[in-house]
Amino acid sequence: MDNKKASLHTDIDTVLNNYDFDFSKAEINVLGNGHINNTYKLTTPEAEFVLQQINHDIFTKTVELSSNAQKINQHLLQQKNNGNYPLAVPQQLHTKAGETCIKIGNNYWRLMEFISNSYTLEEVESPEQAALVATAFAQFSCALADFPANDIAVIIEDFHDISFRMLQLKEAVTNDLQDRLADCQALVNFCFDQQSFINHVVDISKQLPLHVTHNDTKINNLLFTSGDKPCAVIDLDTCMPGLLMHDFGDMVRTCCSNLAEDDTSTDKMVLKLDIFAALIQSYQNAFGDKMTRLEKESLIVGAKLLPFIIGTRFLTDHLNGDNYFQVSRENHNLDRAISQVQLFSLVCEAEPELVKLAK
Repeated sequence: MDNKKASLHTDIDTVLNNYDFDFSKAEINVLGNGHINNTYKLTTPEAEFVLQQINHDIFTKTVELSSNAQKINQHLLQQKNNGNYPLAVPQQLHTKAGETCIKIGNNYWRLMEFISNSYTLEEVESPEQAALVATAFAQFSCALADFPANDIAVIIEDFHDISFRMLQLKEAVTNDLQDRLADCQALVNFCFDQQSFINHVVDISKQLPLHVTHNDTKINNLLFTSGDKPCAVIDLDTCMPGLLMHDFGDMVRTCCSNLAEDDTSTDKMVLKLDIFAALIQSYQNAFGDKMTRLEKESLIVGAKLLPFIIGTRFLTDHLNGDNYFQVSRENHNLDRAISQVQLFSLVCEAEPELVKLAK
């Protein structure tokens, strides 16, 4: 075992000593493939758990993040007990001191329930599956509709604020810290040329009601049980006050392209209209009259916004030296940015058709 792995196991052992459970025979395996946190599955003879090291460089409000999840879980559990929420609610486990997260050295950790025989999926493979995904995330937001959005902390300021993200990109371009601008100048120019769209997003955002939104509505943030049925919404790290168009837009971003987020063959990208139709119709149906007319209209704005805003964030991180998103190859964030901007363009081109599908 190398020094890094030995240190990790020592940290994990120290963390687990703070919980009132016998982990002496626990089997530890990496779980998932997230860009930000390090997540592990613990399997003991009696039960299974999820252990997560929270990236405190990204999530600087680590304690608030854990507190948010606790408040949301408690509300969802109450809704479930009242028959208003059909999904499971995996809980954070408390330490011996009654805390929902613990700091060991410089790192923050938390332990959560694992739903036995559950699993994640990495991509939507059919309109039927897309409908299940959209319904599950809509049920999550619906169950939180009467939860005061401002009662939870803002974990990442200006997370989906397009004006702020464009200022970040402008600063990255001006500084060009890694001397990478020349290789992506055309992409930078394209992003700055979308000012009319940006202005529209700013205008409509001011008119929409706040909700508790998930803000990371990828299919792999759902747990499934046999038959590929969603059983729980997970990864509440970015749950904050937000807009429904953000959550819907992220579903479109992660479900409607035929290519992986970092695939370099963007000339072969297509927008899967059958998946989009299933997403928007199921999302709207699950909300029913809990969604306003303007919110319904905003969903297609969100479908354009999320690929664009994530694309600019990938591009900004590339210019700044890959400090935010984990990368595994040269120009990884640039490849992601190119892919997301291409998806944005495809959604814009298809907008007349998308409007018809939404009705």
